[in-house]
Amino acid sequence: MIRIPWFKVDDHFWSHPKTADLSDGATALWLRAGSWSAGHLTDGRVPVSMLRMFRARRRSADELISVGLWSIDGDAFVFHSWHEYQPSKAQVESKREATRNRVNAWRERTGNGVTNASHDEDGNAAPDPTRPDPTRPSISNEIENSLSPDESDDRGDLIPDDWRPNQGHIDKANSLHLNVQHEYQKFRARAEQTQRRLKNWNTGFTNWLRKAAEFNQQRQGAAPAQPRKQSKAAQNAAEYRRIFGGADEHAGSIPAIGPGLSS
Repeated sequence: MIRIPWFKVDDHFWSHPKTADLSDGATALWLRAGSWSAGHLTDGRVPVSMLRMFRARRRSADELISVGLWSIDGDAFVFHSWHEYQPSKAQVESKREATRNRVNAWRERTGNGVTNASHDEDGNAAPDPTRPDPTRPSISNEIENSLSPDESDDRGDLIPDDWRPNQGHIDKANSLHLNVQHEYQKFRARAEQTQRRLKNWNTGFTNWLRKAAEFNQQRQGAAPAQPRKQSKAAQNAAEYRRIFGGADEHAGSIPAIGPGLSS
């Protein structure tokens, strides 16, 4: 099992002088950006373009900067004192490598057999139900198995560390009433857990979104959702972005984010 790191929040966050007067929008942005950075191992850096995915306004980012929770570094927001409160990318990857080694050793010892013991593949006992132990969200095997059989290829590549959904994926998810960030996290978790190989990860994620929408509708007992028809203005804007790569209104210099509450 591949675990993502926790995004740790100080239990005095709600009352700290830096946060007590924050707007709900700024507070939500700080939390979403922090969990995103922890999950994607960016060491507290969040690109400006992510404001759109977080459905946040630039003024919320400016609010975080004004109280010292964020600073600006080029095209990214940076969390204040990230490494004092959160594990670094190097630390997380080192733990993951150690876990993979333990799993491989376990499989060799057991011949890849299945036991009924209440331990996971790392040899750890079942977690204490009174202490939350968040892991990567699981995803239905049905969606994975329903993808085109020739989509997975041993000659393809494992999902790159820096692969992210593009604007086309964001538009596709919106048209199918899906949360692109949530689907991306499930998609990556599944790809890493199964060591899936693809020649084209962009196509793979597009198919994932389509199947996710179909299964959502099936669970609700309705026909698959049809993409929402875009207005002419939206179509023109999408075509402009496709041709010229234009940025949206939030684009610009993005500060980096950090979780530290210390002065």
